[in-house]
Amino acid sequence: MGTTAKLAGFAVALIAVFGAAYGVGRAVGPIDDDPAPTPVVTTTTTMTTHGGHG
Repeated sequence: MGTTAKLAGFAVALIAVFGAAYGVGRAVGPIDDDPAPTPVVTTTTTMTTHGGHG
C-alpha cells in the first residue's frame, strides 16, 4: 500500500468522521438551556505586616 493510498484513506476517514459529527449536530440542534453565569466573587486580604513577620 503506497503513501498516496494511505493519505487518501486517511482523508476519506477524516471527512466521514467530521461529516457524521456535522450530521449529528444538525439533528440535535442547539441546546436552549443556557444557565445563568455564576457571579465572580473576589476576595482580597490586607496584610498589615510583611509575610506575617512583625
